[in-house]
Amino acid sequence: MGKSRNRARRGRGDYWQSADYNARTYAKNLSMLLSLAMNRFRWVNLPDTCDARFLELQLHKTGIATICHPSDMPDVWQSLIANPYGEFNCYGIPVKWRATGYDQTNYNVTPETGELVYYSFSRQNPWTMLDLYARKLMEYERTTEINLYHQRKPVVFIAPQEKKLELVNMMKQVDGFEPVVMGDGNFSNLVDEVKAIDTKVPLITEDLERSWQNCLNQALLYLGIPHLAFEKGERMIEDEARANTAPTNIMLLDCLQARRQACDAINRKFGLNLEVHFNDDWESYNFNYSNNVESLAQDGLLGGE
Repeated sequence: MGKSRNRARRGRGDYWQSADYNARTYAKNLSMLLSLAMNRFRWVNLPDTCDARFLELQLHKTGIATICHPSDMPDVWQSLIANPYGEFNCYGIPVKWRATGYDQTNYNVTPETGELVYYSFSRQNPWTMLDLYARKLMEYERTTEINLYHQRKPVVFIAPQEKKLELVNMMKQVDGFEPVVMGDGNFSNLVDEVKAIDTKVPLITEDLERSWQNCLNQALLYLGIPHLAFEKGERMIEDEARANTAPTNIMLLDCLQARRQACDAINRKFGLNLEVHFNDDWESYNFNYSNNVESLAQDGLLGGE
């Protein structure tokens, strides 16, 4: 019964369970950043038995994955969780590892039966940074909401202990945009016995929103996603624009080249034709272009001999 009541109260103005609200705001931001991160690359010619989504998810959660096949089934390629163990070569690369899945899939892999895929050349786990930025974004959002709330309730009430519940219920009605109707005697008692102190909290939502955007820009830079790094009144010259986007491009290439290195090794050793590219919706581009050409031709506006 208590859980049902709490679920019913969520989303209302008088729902004050800040821990739950913080957790849901954090989860929303982490989901947003993970979606941005996992959709940066497009795998081409990946065998049908592989799952590109699962591959990218493991790369973002642990920084490493594997594309491989069981030793007794050379045509069954899989993109699985990689668990290195045992020996490493002189460059710190494992020479054998376990490939595991969410079911009972679990077998040994060597360079003769598969290849490791790393998230980036640095081989770091990006999940920690995604978690960090999601938490920072949550802090800015919740602080903004609290600052807005104080603009609606810019007072602190001091009242006798026996009037506390009465005053709390009244404030909940006000917070829910409900009319507060009280008997004359009760109202007079509240007026006489309650004191209101103006908190004088300044409205700083614009500064907080700018800080939120700067935090998001830092996350986008880390992921190598193009963004406007700073506001500038006049046009940037070409050198300024190139310098502004250089760190973003390098961060993206760091991740792309690590994936391409794995593809090159797999193609060379096993005769596959794997490719990885920056993700873009070419299907929609081609559809729009074809339909635009067709419409222009029907209208007699398409030039030709």
